[in-house]
Amino acid sequence: MGIGGLSPHPARGPITALRVLGRGFEVTVDANRAERLRGTVGDRFTVKGEPALALDEPTHQLVQPLTAYLGIGAHHDVDSALAAILWRRPIILHGSRSEDVVELARTIHEHSIRKGFPFTQVNTVPTNDAAIEALCTEAGCGTIFLDLTQPYELPETFVRHLFSDHFHLWTLAVAPAAEDVRRCFGPGMDFFPFCTLGFRRTSLLRSMQDVTFTQR
Repeated sequence: MGIGGLSPHPARGPITALRVLGRGFEVTVDANRAERLRGTVGDRFTVKGEPALALDEPTHQLVQPLTAYLGIGAHHDVDSALAAILWRRPIILHGSRSEDVVELARTIHEHSIRKGFPFTQVNTVPTNDAAIEALCTEAGCGTIFLDLTQPYELPETFVRHLFSDHFHLWTLAVAPAAEDVRRCFGPGMDFFPFCTLGFRRTSLLRSMQDVTFTQR
């Protein structure tokens, strides 16, 4: 249980699609077939010999915005993002700070099981322990979005609170590169299973313009 006795892990809906990993497409699962699947959302299945990830409807709706931001051919990055969202792993987007990436983070939050809890955007982390605790309490059980593009190291108290069972925070962040993430978190990041994604700021429209179609 999180702060105030609230559960940060509400029940998920039924499986509505199977994401074929590395292929960039999904197979829709109707209600009758979902009752025959022995598993739950986030589990791995096999579709005609190919590994597939079970999605619920909210997570399935994230495929398009993730593809638009990560690139139309970035199937593995999209797969990794979907799995991280389902399993509540921290996500680090590599790239520059922009309103686009903030909007993506907010969209991910609104389609996750944390949507009923706060989305807290943090541009500058306070250094005072009391202020850090107040920030984490207010954001409790929700998503906390960090701007790590600034040249600073996160206070040890804040890093500890981010992964505390008491606050149950889910971390999304943007950083220029992997070495910047390590600098901000310090040696403590080695203990946490981050999902890092190559953020390229490539829109779906721009990606489609780069594709050449041949009429047969």
